[in-house]
Amino acid sequence: MNTIDVPKEWHQTAEKLKHGTNVGIIIGKIDSGKSVLCKYLARAWTASRIRVGYVDSDLGQSTIGFPTTVSLKIFDAPPQCRNDSNPSHFQFVGNTAPEGFLLQTLHAVKMMTDKSRQQGAEITLIDTSGFIDGPVARILKLHKIEMLRPQWILALQAKDEIEHLLKGYEKMGWQIIRLACSKHVVTRSQAERQRYRNEKYKAYFKQARITDCSVHKVVFPSCVLGTGERIDPSALPKEICMHGMNRPYLEKCGNELLIIADDVGASIPVSQLKESFDVGLVVLIEKPGLKDLLVGLNDEYNNTLGLATVIDLDPFAGKLTLFTPVQDIHKVATIRLGTVKVERDGGEYGRARVIQYW
Repeated sequence: MNTIDVPKEWHQTAEKLKHGTNVGIIIGKIDSGKSVLCKYLARAWTASRIRVGYVDSDLGQSTIGFPTTVSLKIFDAPPQCRNDSNPSHFQFVGNTAPEGFLLQTLHAVKMMTDKSRQQGAEITLIDTSGFIDGPVARILKLHKIEMLRPQWILALQAKDEIEHLLKGYEKMGWQIIRLACSKHVVTRSQAERQRYRNEKYKAYFKQARITDCSVHKVVFPSCVLGTGERIDPSALPKEICMHGMNRPYLEKCGNELLIIADDVGASIPVSQLKESFDVGLVVLIEKPGLKDLLVGLNDEYNNTLGLATVIDLDPFAGKLTLFTPVQDIHKVATIRLGTVKVERDGGEYGRARVIQYW
């Protein structure tokens, strides 16, 4: 904080909001200084003996947590560089941007905000992403505000770049404080943002090890793996031919038929399968797409215990092999599949939607 320019109005805002505020949301475009403002407010309020919860919901450039997660840090004392990057709690979302994960993002923010209150935070600050343009961004921000019911919305802008959001919020009766960006906020390139995420992954997986998890003891919310009736591939009707598949794994549960293929690009006779097995949905997972996929390991209360990457899946043996620093694998109740691919050295190298639905 001593190395940046803190606008006078930031000081005035800290004094104005330190009493009578339970929840405040900070919004602004990318590189507007939202995280800097959050740290400044946490420093100012903890200096006045106010316990502060900092919820970081920037999935791609998280300050206190890890990419693909919403994180919480409780501060009883002013933030220090050595301890402000270790979250008290975090919740896996699965992507480095909210698109395609709106429900998961909102759920994670709500969980961390509730956890902040449970941990005794007198004020909870919600640091949001720079996702501000377009209808999806408007919907996400609006539902986040309506869900959390903040006393104040703190809006950082250089000119009027988020007025298209703010004017609508004012019409709805929300209290808004418009603040100028710090003059010393640094703009980062996409390459710098990528390097930042890689450093975060590398630090997180530094103490990781290879471990196995039984698919029969966990739930995969995005598919029925391990919950249904196994079907022997030899039981497939002769008229059903799945080209490019070498002994696929099949499992039926309710109205779904799950197929796990060893190869990519298999041909699936969807209509024939639906009719033969009397299902309304065919779900395909191609095993090569799972390799290095980042996943969230959650306990029975849906709290994220940690992150992992997939090494292999053997559905016939009922075994999922993971690379993770999580020690208490026996506590894992659900495994949430993300879209990000991460190598063991922490390098993020792509995105994959590993489940196909018909």
